[in-house]
Amino acid sequence: MATDRDRRGWVVDVLLGVVIGGIVGAIVAVNVVIFSGIDSGYESSIPDVFRYNPLVGTIVVGILVAGPIVGVLVARRLRRNR
Repeated sequence: MATDRDRRGWVVDVLLGVVIGGIVGAIVAVNVVIFSGIDSGYESSIPDVFRYNPLVGTIVVGILVAGPIVGVLVARRLRRNR
């Protein structure tokens, strides 16, 4: 049976993992957009990226989705290793 401490740990891991993973994912995604050669660079919206290159758009969306997921997984692993 999970204790209140275990539940709080899970909630903290999810919140911190989503926030930190989302920030890191956004930074990586913006860099992918910039290095892909889109003229407007970091000011490009996701539809602009897809219009320029659908493959880069798919990669950017994948990074934006994967960032928070990986963040939660890393947070959970770090808690287990303590």
